[in-house]
Amino acid sequence: MSGDIVFFDLPGKDAEATAKFWQSLFGWEFKEGNFPGYSMIHGPNPMGGTSHGDTSQFPRVYFSVDDVNAAIERVRELGGTAGEPVTIPAGVFANCVDDQGVEFSIFQTVNE
Repeated sequence: MSGDIVFFDLPGKDAEATAKFWQSLFGWEFKEGNFPGYSMIHGPNPMGGTSHGDTSQFPRVYFSVDDVNAAIERVRELGGTAGEPVTIPAGVFANCVDDQGVEFSIFQTVNE
């Protein structure tokens, strides 16, 4: 469904310390991601990930959309900004900022 949260990223300056904190708090398991410098977080629903060396201060949420290109246009029409789409094995996403400066991402799942 469009608008559901389907993924999240946790920032982590130090990958080992980030994993230790969240594993101790929630029992989550961190595994090697599908590209260097990225870990997948297994345990929460929806699943998450963490970029090693990410210095941002807040988690990023990914909202499901049916058509990432149409959603990018709509974000821009509403006064927000949207980056170009990025294709990964699971689908296509774009990082965005709303008209108040809040960062988020939109994600379209790969059609199988």
